[in-house]
Parts: sequence; C-alpha cells; structure tokens
Amino acid sequence: MLSIFKFFFRGYGNIPIFYKIFAGFAIGIALGAIFGEAVVGMQFLGTIMVRLISLVVIPLVVCMMVVAVGEVGGKSMGKMGGLTTLIFTISTPFAIAIGLFFAFLFNVGAGIPAPDIVNGAVAAAGAPTFIETLVNIVPNNIFMAMSTANLLQVMTFSILIGVAISAMNNRGHAFILIEWFKSFNEIMQKILGYAMGFMPFGVMGIMAWLVGSHGIAALFPFASFIFAIYAKTLAIFFIVQVLFMVRILGGYNMVNYLKAIKEPILFSYATNSSWATLPLAMASAKKLGIKDKIASFVVPYGIVINMDGSASYLAVATVFVANVFGIHLGIHEMLMIIIAATLGSFGAAGTPGAAVVMLNAILLMLGLPIEGVALLIGFDRLLIGPARSVLNMNGDLAVCTIVQRFVKEEPEDEEKPAEQLA
Repeated sequence: MLSIFKFFFRGYGNIPIFYKIFAGFAIGIALGAIFGEAVVGMQFLGTIMVRLISLVVIPLVVCMMVVAVGEVGGKSMGKMGGLTTLIFTISTPFAIAIGLFFAFLFNVGAGIPAPDIVNGAVAAAGAPTFIETLVNIVPNNIFMAMSTANLLQVMTFSILIGVAISAMNNRGHAFILIEWFKSFNEIMQKILGYAMGFMPFGVMGIMAWLVGSHGIAALFPFASFIFAIYAKTLAIFFIVQVLFMVRILGGYNMVNYLKAIKEPILFSYATNSSWATLPLAMASAKKLGIKDKIASFVVPYGIVINMDGSASYLAVATVFVANVFGIHLGIHEMLMIIIAATLGSFGAAGTPGAAVVMLNAILLMLGLPIEGVALLIGFDRLLIGPARSVLNMNGDLAVCTIVQRFVKEEPEDEEKPAEQLA
C-alpha cells in the first residue's frame, strides 16, 4: 500500500502545475454540478490557499524590487539605458489605463457570487486629495506599512534601498547586499512554490463552492472578464505599442514590423513566457535591423522591468474582484492601481507567480478581499497568461525601434535597418 502511495505522489509531482490547477478547476466545477450544496464546505481549501499566498506577498515585493533596482541602477546611467527606462515607465500607465477602461466597459465580475469573506473587506473611504496621496506614498514607519500591507509605501522603501545599494562606493558590500536579498527572495519563492503546490486543491474548493451553491450559470459572467482581457490586449498591442511606439516614435513600417515579430508573438502566447521567447525576440530585432548593441541591452532589460501586459491585467483583475464583492472603486482607487502596478512592474516581470503576488498586494492595499483571487487562478494559465506574455514581449521590441531611432552612439559599422521607413 505504501508503495502505491509513493508511486501516486511521485507521478503527481511530475505533472506541470498548469495541468494540476486546470484539473482542480474542472474537478471543482464537476463536484459542484453533481453534488450541489453537499460540497459547499470545500471552500475552506480556497481560504488556506489564499492565506499561503498572502503570507509571502510583502517579503517578495521587497526582495524583487530591491534586487531589480539595485542591479539595473548602474546599467541605467547611459543615454540608451535612461531612454529605455523612461519609455518603459511611461508606457505602463497607459497600458493600465486602457485595462481599466475595458474593465469598466465590460463590467467585469458583475453577477458572480462572492465567496464568504474571512478577513473582511474594507470599503473605500473618502478619497484623499492628490497631494495627500503623494505624501502617503512615503512611509514614516516601514514596519507599520508592512503590517498593514501598504504596498506603495513598501515599494517606495524598497526602491530607496535599491537606489542606495547601486550608489554604494564599496561594490563588494553592494554585491553582498544584493546577493542577500536574492537569497531571501529565493526562500520566499520556495514558500510560494509550496502555496502553488496546494493551489489545485484551493481552486477545486472554490469552484466546488461556487457551482455547488449557485449552479453552473454562475460561470457565465466570467465571459466578460475574458472579453475585457483580450480587448485591452488588442488595444494596447495595436494602438500603444505598434501605432504609437513603433510607427510614430520609432518610424518603422507597421506591416514590416508585424511580419518580423510573428514568430516570437506566437511562441510567447504558446509558452506564456517572456524569458523563453528571448532568442526569437533577438532574431526578430535583427530582422528589423536593430543594432546588436541596442537589442542585446533593451530586450533582456525589458524582460526585467517591462510588464505592460501584466500591469494592465492587474487593473482588470482588481476591478473584477471589486465588482464581485460589490465595492465601488473611485478615482483615487484607480490612481492607486496605476501607481502600484507601474512601480510593481520593476522586478516583477519574469518572476514565477509575479502576477498572483502583485494582484494580492494591490488588493490588500485597497482593502479588497483577496479571496477573489481564487476565482481567477483556475483559467489564468490557459487563457490570461498568454495574453500578458504577448504584450510584455512585444513592448520590448517596440522600445527597440525607438531607441534605434534616437540613440546615435553605436558603432558606425553596424548594419542599418533593413525595413525601416524613412
């Protein structure tokens, strides 16, 4: 009997997490449809899953941002690095704003029954002024900011640490500090991995509760969320990245650009990974005539700090959770989403589970119930993650075209753009 259990768990461990989560999602729906209210009590599995994830949110955010800012600080001193950083920083809020527009247009999350709230939701209070919002970004007690999950203050503190480390004269000490934060980040990633391992059961519990207590019709409103995700993806891709960045700022022919990037687009969608698409992205940059010096800096750098797809997803997902629990988001809350998701893009890109971590952090910051995350995880990898990866990857190539046009410090013997429109 023991050998049978060992065989089962060994086989279970070899199954990719995506298939486990999708199986939990499907099994939960099946259990709810077959047994109805008899399986409503399985919701506690989702509660445990959410607590495990929220346990590591703040430490992960601190480590990711300190390492990202500390490591790229030196790289960003040149003209090319400064321009690249500026473009990434500006494009992300536009992507988030478009995500918010489509989230409200499709009224995502409306009509979906809310899970029982364990920690309690905090409705938005009277919105502070813009000046008060700016002041509140700066913490006066970092431990209080961490204990109350004040994401913007935690991010501000983390960025300051990263900037200070990158500016240290003793590079040996700076290296030791960065390695320490990397090591602690690895520990938090391990704990997040344990939470991800439990995630199939948590998703199963949530979906069994949802369908068991409200019927299969409770799944229909999820369609609006999917439509909003792909509508904002297409809008950001064609309007922000291709039309504005590539054509207007970069001066490239859009048709030629789309022909050159078709392979990394399809591959990033299929693999749901910006890192895995790096070789194809570099090959596409060469087809576009991007100088090697520019492509070899901008594309890997973009994988570290550029997260247009993930940041815009956070906007849609936050509105989704607010609508599920019937909580109104005002102008102040939307501004906070834009600021938090923009800052969170530095260091979160390319990190496994980063979207889940950042979504939990933003929900905690706004006082929204993090139980709503469990409703989205089941089909995230299958339908949502690929759309995020496409925008993240394409944003890197789009920025290459702008840097190619405005940075003239590369060697003259580099080959000129083959398909650039003068």
